[in-house]
Amino acid sequence: MGTFTSKNRTALLLLAGILLVYFLVFHNLTRFPAPWFDSGSHLHVPKTLVKYGVYADISSEGFRYYGPTIGVGPTVMLPIAAAFKLFGIGLLQARLVMALYLLAAAYAFFRLVEHLAGKTAAWIALALLLSSRSILFLQYGRQLLGEVPGIFFIFLALYLWFSRWNQNDWKRLTLIGLFFGLAMITKYQYLLFIAPTLILSWLLDSFYYKTSTHRNFLIPGIVAAGTFGVWQLLTLQYLGPSTALENLALLRASAEGAAFNFNLAQLDANFGELTSRAVYLGALFPSLIYGFFISLPRTREGQKWSVLFLLAALNLLWFVVASIGWIRYAFLGLSLASIFIARLFEALTDGFRFDWSAGWFRSLFDAKNAPRLALSLWLIAIVLIPFGKTVMDIAAPPPPYAMQMAEYLNQNVPLDAVIETWEPEMGFLTDHNYHYPPNALLAVAVDHVYYNGEPVRDHYDFLQIEKPPYLLVGVFSKWTEIYPLEELMDEYELVQTFGDYDLYRRIGRQ
Repeated sequence: MGTFTSKNRTALLLLAGILLVYFLVFHNLTRFPAPWFDSGSHLHVPKTLVKYGVYADISSEGFRYYGPTIGVGPTVMLPIAAAFKLFGIGLLQARLVMALYLLAAAYAFFRLVEHLAGKTAAWIALALLLSSRSILFLQYGRQLLGEVPGIFFIFLALYLWFSRWNQNDWKRLTLIGLFFGLAMITKYQYLLFIAPTLILSWLLDSFYYKTSTHRNFLIPGIVAAGTFGVWQLLTLQYLGPSTALENLALLRASAEGAAFNFNLAQLDANFGELTSRAVYLGALFPSLIYGFFISLPRTREGQKWSVLFLLAALNLLWFVVASIGWIRYAFLGLSLASIFIARLFEALTDGFRFDWSAGWFRSLFDAKNAPRLALSLWLIAIVLIPFGKTVMDIAAPPPPYAMQMAEYLNQNVPLDAVIETWEPEMGFLTDHNYHYPPNALLAVAVDHVYYNGEPVRDHYDFLQIEKPPYLLVGVFSKWTEIYPLEELMDEYELVQTFGDYDLYRRIGRQ
């Protein structure tokens, strides 16, 4: 009977785990999060590849080989294109591929932390990773964005590297370097932190730790750089020099406003963002200090922790000093910080051990139990408060306004009629003839919204010159104020609204 009960308990736990995974990863997959600008523009690339055989974005004037083609790498675009080829083009197909990446990233993360700090810390770190509203791992992982697939390759590379530290042969080191390279291809931003981490780790080993070999760092570094370089050469060959230069100019313009923005006022705001209660309820910086100290011992274990600390610290330092302050830019550092938080709380509570021998009430005020209990409650709050919000978001997402507008367009607007919009998700949801503002205007829009720069509308007059029959205005168009609606009301009339999406038709157009 005891064995039967034990089997039942195991079966129930397994079932509960499966249901939880289904809910967090697959439930309302096409409705949460709602399609939006970034994920929508990236979805153009695999759709265009399947429909036209061209690896590019598309607008009414033709193919655009820049912008979204470098926003997320082929490690994501090609699997989604394959899914479209096999099962048809659709949001569900794309997000199922992303969901698989999400699961793979969570598993690789768990194995990495388990190797470093044990199973208890691994479960805690995973709970922190999935629940945090500053990381938004579940939200980003469900969409066509590069953060989660890129960090999957980082977690996998680190696990393979650490699990046989200094005992990896050249084949395994090559594979580790390949995964680091794929991470950089998937999300170019990760190049800023992986490359200096590998170099600094090698130098620290040479002059401080002295526990490893040169090849343990040089082979992964060289292969990672080579992998990234090969993709750049392929891109150059495919796109041609002129388009590659356009991509470079666009990347540089975007970086100046969002990624290399040295501004004292912004620096203060960015630091305030990381120290706010929304980021691990104030546990971030104590855990980073702890991470620094556990990296100091000149042992192999200390050296492994130093690699994680460098990755996290470089990302968070860049976020504070040079970024525009979008918390998404701290994704890597905050994700890795969950490992330090898990280990810190486990260490401070002696593995969450309590002595209840004096009775539960008196034991609560015991000199050892009381601080451990307080820390445990703090950790529970860090996990459960944001997790509850995410559960509500998944269970009850807002109405699918984008899908409703897509259905209306399919029923009421001819496919060949030009629709002017800066809502690229609509170009994935329907096959209409959309025209989008140039991607170069993104940097202008950021400068206008965040730094009171010139209005983006002053740099764009497609509506006034071409007078397209339809104008579709949504969240992103309203945020950037690209369309001077008050000036267009003599020429356009509002015909339909779904949530933040407003469809205008040129007066006289039937």
